[in-house]
Amino acid sequence: MARIFRARWVIPADGPVVDDGALVAEGGRIVRVGPWARLAAHVGAGDDTEHFPDAALVPAFVNAHTHLALSDMTGRFRPTVNFAAWIGRLTARLWMRSKGAAGRAVRRGVEESLAAGTIAAADLAHDPTFDIPPGESRGRWTIFRELFRFGAPGLARVQEAARALGRRRPASNIRLGLAPHAPYTAGVEVFMAARREADARGWPVSTHLHETQDEIAFTERGEGALCEWMRRLKILPADWRPTGRRPIAMLAEAGFFSGPVLVAHANYLTDEDIAVLARSGSSVAFCPRSHAFFKHAGHPWRRLLAAGVNVCLGTDSLASSPSLSVLDEARFLFAQGGAEPRVLLAMATRRGARAMGLQDETGGLRPGLAAEFCAVVPAGCAHEPLEAILAGECGPARLVRA
Repeated sequence: MARIFRARWVIPADGPVVDDGALVAEGGRIVRVGPWARLAAHVGAGDDTEHFPDAALVPAFVNAHTHLALSDMTGRFRPTVNFAAWIGRLTARLWMRSKGAAGRAVRRGVEESLAAGTIAAADLAHDPTFDIPPGESRGRWTIFRELFRFGAPGLARVQEAARALGRRRPASNIRLGLAPHAPYTAGVEVFMAARREADARGWPVSTHLHETQDEIAFTERGEGALCEWMRRLKILPADWRPTGRRPIAMLAEAGFFSGPVLVAHANYLTDEDIAVLARSGSSVAFCPRSHAFFKHAGHPWRRLLAAGVNVCLGTDSLASSPSLSVLDEARFLFAQGGAEPRVLLAMATRRGARAMGLQDETGGLRPGLAAEFCAVVPAGCAHEPLEAILAGECGPARLVRA
């Protein structure tokens, strides 16, 4: 038996808008997409048809970078340019949380993500006991275990993380990965050990890079607020020295970009940095509202796209963003002007799926992909439904799965 979903508009991530369109699903997969006038002939007597007469069907959203364990931090911090001070305050709050608070935060984040129309997310988890429970079957979750420290302690943590993740009970909707946190919290040796362990297991790799100018000052010159913070915490080894290189160049020289990396933020890039990302097939998860929270300079996402880098959207966390809605991230960019709606939709859906290795599963409305999408009702008689959706002139995004 087929399931047919008819709507006033069908808006794929990689094709034209279909007026009075429909999609046909069998076994949870899309088998046909097109105008209702053409697909109606394929409807059988026993088929289940659902009609959305005022709605647009768009692909379910993909969150390419988030921290679900921080989902209890809503409204705790004010926008700031002082990233190092924010990190310090966040760390203090995490230490003060009650037992079980992180697990509850993850579950809250899962529910908020699903309610916002998100079908897949890359979650950066600093503790494996706080991650998405294997029984959570309503989304696709890639859990990246964050890795910290330098030298032997850091290498030991890589081994511990790989073993712990390898012992997890398999779940069809949960994938695993490793994420050396950032160049100021993990040494190059830890990045490379994570790369080797992940490659050996077929796991993806993620990290935070070029998030702040202080991070760049750390690796280039051993200066800046982040460097001072790490020295105060006595985390840097006594023999640590700056490399004189920007983080991406430093890691590329070591071989970290021998394969694709899901890079979060990438706020400050030179043409050389962009070339490394492009050559390695890496993706950049841009988090627009977190970017604004820290009052960064304009993001190079257009330059990245022009160079062939896969740019997608993430929400970061509720410690620096007001919601876990990827659609709200796209709307934020749209409100700034100059962004083509089709590009934003792709960044919020199929580009995120590609970044997470899910391009054959989700992120679009085409035959072969899972039948999972959002039904959104644009306000009034929208002549340009996608623009109306991005302008916020619509109701909530309702997640639908066949």
